[in-house]
Amino acid sequence: MLNQRLSGAKKIASELHQAEDAIDEAMIRIANLAATLPTVRRDTNMSAIVGQEAMAKVAHALAAAGDVRQLLTDAHLALSVTQKEVGLGTRMFGAGVKPASATLDEGSNDLVAAAPLAKAG
Repeated sequence: MLNQRLSGAKKIASELHQAEDAIDEAMIRIANLAATLPTVRRDTNMSAIVGQEAMAKVAHALAAAGDVRQLLTDAHLALSVTQKEVGLGTRMFGAGVKPASATLDEGSNDLVAAAPLAKAG
């Protein structure tokens, strides 16, 4: 039973981290687009009116991606609670820096969604 829980937790942690990485990548690409639109408009001497609707949509997309990122962060923290509820305790993986508001168990360098991907050594 423990091995099944650990296996499931590893899958969840892997998928969560992939989702977090994907939304970060999407935000980077949207932000790059948001910077390119006015730059090209200015470089081509177009009126500020040109492309305004598109710029507004891109800005809205970046804000929406920020909302998605927040939801994933909330899910990550919720899964760290679930992890303890199912008897897996805190596991270590990665070397991520956590905000001061995050609490870590003794010896841990990371909050975990559900289980370790690899032991920190």
